[in-house]
Amino acid sequence: MEEAGPSYKEKPSNGAAYLDLDEDDDDDDMMDAPSVRDFDELTLKNFSKRAATLMFQHYGLISHQIKSYNEFIKDGIQNVFDSMGEIIVEPGYDPSKKGDQEWRFASIKFGKVTLERPWFWTGDKFLADTGKDKLEFLPRHARLQNMTYSSRMKVQFTKEVYTQELVRSDKFKTGKEKYLDKKTLETEERDVFIGSIPIMVKSDSCWMCGADKDDCDYDQGGYFIIKGAEKTFIAQEQLGFNRVWVAGTPNWRVMYRSVNKRKRVYVKLADTSDTDSEDTGGGSQVITVYILSLMDIPIWILFFALGVSSDKEVVNLIDADIKDGNIVNILIASIHAADQVCDEFRKGRNALKHVEKLLKDSRFPPTESVNECIENYLFPNITGFSRKARYLGYMVKCLLEGYLGQRKVDNKDDFRNKRLELAGELLERELKIHLKHAEKRMVKSIQRDLYPGRTVHPMEHYLDAAIITNGLSRAFSTGSWSHPYKNMEKTSGVVATLRRANPLQMISDMRRTRQQVLYAGKAGDARYPHPSHWGKICYLSTPDGENCGLVKNLAGTALVSTAIREQFSDILIACGMDKLVDDTSSSLAGMDKIFVNGDWVGTCKNSASFVAEFRSRRRKNQVPHLVEIKRDAKHKEVRIFCDAGRILRPLLVVKNLHKIKLLKGGGHSFQDLLDNGVVELIGPEEEEDCCTAWDIKYLFLENGDHNPRKYTHCELDMSFMLGLSCGIIPFANHDHAKRVLFQSQKHSQQAIGYSCTNPDIRVDTLSHQLFYPQRPLFKTVLSDCLEKSQPFGQRQKGMIPRPEFFNGQCAIVAVNVHLGYNQEDSLVMNRASLDRGMFRSEHIRSYKEEVDNKEALGKKIKSDDAVNFGKIQSKIGRVDSLDDDGFPFIGANLQSGDIVIGKFTEAGSDHSVKLKHTERGMVQKVVLSANDEGKNFAVVSLRQVRSPCLGDKFSSMHGQKGVLGYLESQENFPFTVQGIVPDIVINPHAFPSRQTPGQMLESALGKGIALGGSQRYATPFSSLSVDVITDQLHRAGFSRWGNERIYNGRTGEMVKSLVFMGPTFYQRLVHMSEDKVKFRNTGPVHPLTRQPVADRKRFGGIKFGEMERDCLIAHGASANLHERLFTLSDCSEMHVCRRCKRMAAVIQRSVPGGQKVRGPYCRICDSFEDVIKVSVPYGAKLLSQELFCMGISLKFDTELC
Repeated sequence: MEEAGPSYKEKPSNGAAYLDLDEDDDDDDMMDAPSVRDFDELTLKNFSKRAATLMFQHYGLISHQIKSYNEFIKDGIQNVFDSMGEIIVEPGYDPSKKGDQEWRFASIKFGKVTLERPWFWTGDKFLADTGKDKLEFLPRHARLQNMTYSSRMKVQFTKEVYTQELVRSDKFKTGKEKYLDKKTLETEERDVFIGSIPIMVKSDSCWMCGADKDDCDYDQGGYFIIKGAEKTFIAQEQLGFNRVWVAGTPNWRVMYRSVNKRKRVYVKLADTSDTDSEDTGGGSQVITVYILSLMDIPIWILFFALGVSSDKEVVNLIDADIKDGNIVNILIASIHAADQVCDEFRKGRNALKHVEKLLKDSRFPPTESVNECIENYLFPNITGFSRKARYLGYMVKCLLEGYLGQRKVDNKDDFRNKRLELAGELLERELKIHLKHAEKRMVKSIQRDLYPGRTVHPMEHYLDAAIITNGLSRAFSTGSWSHPYKNMEKTSGVVATLRRANPLQMISDMRRTRQQVLYAGKAGDARYPHPSHWGKICYLSTPDGENCGLVKNLAGTALVSTAIREQFSDILIACGMDKLVDDTSSSLAGMDKIFVNGDWVGTCKNSASFVAEFRSRRRKNQVPHLVEIKRDAKHKEVRIFCDAGRILRPLLVVKNLHKIKLLKGGGHSFQDLLDNGVVELIGPEEEEDCCTAWDIKYLFLENGDHNPRKYTHCELDMSFMLGLSCGIIPFANHDHAKRVLFQSQKHSQQAIGYSCTNPDIRVDTLSHQLFYPQRPLFKTVLSDCLEKSQPFGQRQKGMIPRPEFFNGQCAIVAVNVHLGYNQEDSLVMNRASLDRGMFRSEHIRSYKEEVDNKEALGKKIKSDDAVNFGKIQSKIGRVDSLDDDGFPFIGANLQSGDIVIGKFTEAGSDHSVKLKHTERGMVQKVVLSANDEGKNFAVVSLRQVRSPCLGDKFSSMHGQKGVLGYLESQENFPFTVQGIVPDIVINPHAFPSRQTPGQMLESALGKGIALGGSQRYATPFSSLSVDVITDQLHRAGFSRWGNERIYNGRTGEMVKSLVFMGPTFYQRLVHMSEDKVKFRNTGPVHPLTRQPVADRKRFGGIKFGEMERDCLIAHGASANLHERLFTLSDCSEMHVCRRCKRMAAVIQRSVPGGQKVRGPYCRICDSFEDVIKVSVPYGAKLLSQELFCMGISLKFDTELC
């Protein structure tokens, strides 16, 4: 839809035109077309790339996490404490403790909250040596010392202890005969430490924000460090609150939703059969309302309680079409229902008294008066009873329109109705719960000291700071968070441990969103892509399996809004808004309603002019850029949103593209583009008002069906509707969606790359590093913009930008059959390439062990029980490589069975850590450290260099995964005329059924680039045509389709068929056969069942289950089956008595002559004759004995064989 301009011409305000333009923004639309025609397509495309680069430079990829947390630190914490209000502590009223004195009361108020930077408090010893009592506490210290990266929070407390006395007064002067006089006994006002808040890395409160050098060049922050583990929030999708919501099932209702149950308002259309009325005289349905937790109040009573004076006024407020018979019937029925519930509700304050009576009779009657209740809980953001009545009338109108089919029911899967909850909202909610808990404990403690004869101590005595510190730490560690609107309930999956296989996986984890559903079967349409996802949520980056469609990823250029605190009501009035009148009599017919965050604030006559003027001011930076405005012409509404959690994305404003001429030179920033209206941040609701061109080329495409003048906005690039891990896949639009999903969600995040640039000061449990990571030959627009946007690190040293999101190497890949070793997705690799270092990686595993620090704990432990690090001759493993301190020396070669960390007690018991089966390596580093909980711990890291071996998993960037099937010598590999030998040979059968021609296009393009071609982009959707790629190859003197003549390496003969060959980007995945291989002859067994144990690390057996058993039965391999399930598992012997057919025991018994013999004996027959020995599985013997304990005896039929 085209944007309407205002009906009048306004002079530009001073300073509004940032580029000193002579023309106004709101010139006639005639200049629209020539302004685009002034440029060629290439210039605008380059500008789009430049704008995207500036956007990534300005916001980064995880700005939503950091900005939300900064908002929490700035305003959120203070809001939590302000919401507590004044806490009145009443005495315990125990008459036995009263004595002669008056009861004492206490009142507590929270004031300003201050948050320090993270400091590390040193001990007395360090203070005496250096004179410093605190040091800067950095994220790397928290990681190495297993501590929580947090800072102390102090709050200003005002405590007042007083007595109350009933005093008589002159009624003529004060209007009251008696009043409570407050006599203050003591007051205290000071800052008190109330707990520690975890600090997000790279937020404003972190030391790394603005630091000269980062710990790691790939680290962009956005996560927390809790007890040494890195945790990040997953954005939670929730339905937006405080807005009118129309629903048609299970019955027609309009809801004003709120987190607080008391503030929820539901207007329902109820059948009269549900109510007690017998004859309503009107239709069969009446309108009832649920407010203040009171069920089904007739709507007419509530209108009159709000001060409406007549039925006509109510009908005018509802403003529905009273010519429609259905509406008239419903309204008449509602009036009758109100008459029957409350007689004469129109007179005086009868309606209000009726509501007051219902409140008093409710289950939890409020302490406030009925007027205060309505003021505070019914539409709390709207002031004045008359305005509340108008809003209620609007809700009734929405209900009637929905019932008659004139208004659509709201869709809960539409992103305009959703908000993303991030660090700010989630931490605010959790902090409030722990603060309430601390308050309860504090009130109980103070109450005990308010009795006469006891003294009231300072605040630290009552406030337990550990409640908040430990509560938040526990929530982060376990991941169970408080429920958004159900009290006392927890929800899981809010916090996740940050995975660091490669930088792409780390960033993807922090850009993930999650939708909570009660259980998988009830998800409905939530799993399907919705049109409102376009450009905001990637519809391919979602896991396969039970979370498919529920866990999603943000699109490449998506941003999340933060709450805008500043008021802009003056701007709304300047744009043509009239404030909402505070009476119920004046008519607003024909006026358009204006809503801000769901609350009705005013009206306007010409909404098109109002919206155009508002947008014009936003493009001149007079209104914050995150504000979103939507004009709903059908319902005559204008909706403005400035709340947190909306997904926004940048679009080019077509009518302002002519300003690019004045932005020549590289000095401008993304903020300049926003301030001048060249780029605009568009939200999900406003997007419906925009006519957006998908690419620059559509602005120039003009034919009979297509008119480019209709476009108001244009995308920065076609591929930006994909997520980060999808947008860097070359030719993703040519591949089957399932394969792109595999690559983006699985393979790209399991690829071994270079996970961080500070491995020396990290002790991850498991990490992999590729020795020679390469950048791919191709580029995509997303990867190009991200590389150019990096303002720090290696770019300043003049090195090439680092492509940290690609993790792999460019291999020469031939599509051919090689001796049958590459069937079923296997790969054949060139052994010489691997010897030269291709795909070689380093695999580091860390072992962590801790002991109690006796000095820090301060309590005496029995010397025999105290565990210390040290070397002791161990019975459980070899200690040859250990030094006297119990740790191996750097460079020691440890094999499975060796002790890696020595630990023992004074008494001599051994607690050492042994390398399990299949674990081995060279000692890389030994770290000794201590945390703040009185623990000393040691970490030993073992390094293995792994060259690819048979069974290792590899994948291309198109979901073509395969394992290494054979290593062939280079001399036996086929070679081309130029002498090029492929590194990898894959099977041609991998392509037809998988539908991944993108890999062939990548290979052909890569070949052209390697030969010096200029066409380098393989961006999804806006990529090159096949003809351009083939022409580039042809110009370089190669076959147009990438095929090459090859010669057999074994015989030297020319192969008759041509083979497709070219460089393809391949990734080595973390799944390696060395970590999975499992073999065993005999080994440990379970002590109860005597069957082999299950775990591979414990040298356990391989599971032979029911389905494997069925296969052997089908083959008729009975001897193999017997061996597998009996001989090699739990074969044993037992004795059976052939007379009574029961099990006989081996016992020691007396025989005549005074001797004792030991042997089988049947206690039931009292005989040792006819007892035979049989072979049975030990599990069967155990079962018969367990059944015998229950009083069930088994009989065994035996035959001689």
